[in-house]
Amino acid sequence: MNQRMLGTAGFICVLAAAALACGALGGGGSAPTISGSVAPMTIGSDLTQIDVCAAVPASIMEGAIGRKLSGPPQKFDFYGTAGASGCTYSGGKDSSGQAYYGYVVLTPPAVYDGQPLYQNKDVSGIGDEAYLNNGADNRQLWVRLKNKVAFVVGIGDVGPDETLITVGKLVVAAIK
Repeated sequence: MNQRMLGTAGFICVLAAAALACGALGGGGSAPTISGSVAPMTIGSDLTQIDVCAAVPASIMEGAIGRKLSGPPQKFDFYGTAGASGCTYSGGKDSSGQAYYGYVVLTPPAVYDGQPLYQNKDVSGIGDEAYLNNGADNRQLWVRLKNKVAFVVGIGDVGPDETLITVGKLVVAAIK
């Protein structure tokens, strides 16, 4: 009987630890606080002329990644994508080596359709069309807007979908 009780107690401890790690009991599962607004971005024929780092304030991305940035935002063209203009935000690494980062990149509309899709799902109510996708480096939100521009928001290894959508809506509101 003692062996059975120990086994049951061990199982309950493992279950409780797993629930806490996943946020099921309120530990670490709360949505980040994202505050601020994105400066207006006028879309023209040359997206590379838009300074995304100046438009998307560090405070928004700090809220999205859940920590202070470890340095200034850096220009980022989404891995050499022609005609793209973006910004990457680094929150550094924690003691276990986990990297904290995010990015926002404006791309030509054709880039939206050309992404390899993995665990993607359509998102309604943002831009003309949008989808969430597991990209090569993290969870991403892709949005096409006004058939003039597409953009991607990526956060961490697998950013929470709600956080990606919140940042995406702020970017949509800023595009003119």
